[in-house]
Amino acid sequence: MKDQKRTGSDGAVAGPKEAIARLKDGNQRFLSGVRAVDSLLAREKMPNLARDGQKPFAVVLTCSDSRSPAELLFDQGVGDLFVVRVAGNVVAPSLLGSMEFAVANFGTPLIVVLGHTQCGAVNATCAHAADPSKPLPSVHLEELVGRIRPAVDATQRETPREHPDFVQQATVSNVRRSMRLISEQSQIVRKLVDEGRLSIAGAMLDISTGKVAWL
Repeated sequence: MKDQKRTGSDGAVAGPKEAIARLKDGNQRFLSGVRAVDSLLAREKMPNLARDGQKPFAVVLTCSDSRSPAELLFDQGVGDLFVVRVAGNVVAPSLLGSMEFAVANFGTPLIVVLGHTQCGAVNATCAHAADPSKPLPSVHLEELVGRIRPAVDATQRETPREHPDFVQQATVSNVRRSMRLISEQSQIVRKLVDEGRLSIAGAMLDISTGKVAWL
């Protein structure tokens, strides 16, 4: 594993475009087996972050899947990303509140909704949509599936369920739906977007390679 010094290691970014570029650069380092020096200095950075506070340059709403660790995939260090994780990267009130907290208090210029291939939550929703008569094992899973179901239904209107890419297309649709809901349901986010201080981006992780493709 090689080390590489990164510019802008103080965490500051000028705006949404620079934040996306920094994530893209980090993912390329991850794919190349290269690490930025400051991403390796977590222990040394923690006292300063505790004293001075955090200023993450991106909020990442991503799946709880253990194969999608945002800080590793984007080669970022402690204090760089404000990560919100939930199965299926869905939008719910407490999750939206977490994102609002970051963009309102830290001036974070970017929200990324990161989905991934072979998403268990989307797969489960597709299976339930195919056979809704089969009950889910808990009300909590019913609630989760209910938040993903509109994306699956929208995909089915355009693509046959038997299509080999159906689940992948439903996963992308779910990412786009979460992006839309963040904007629709948060006045704080809409205001910052309208002012040009915040952007919402979508991306898909290929868990077989670690590559992040931007929508």
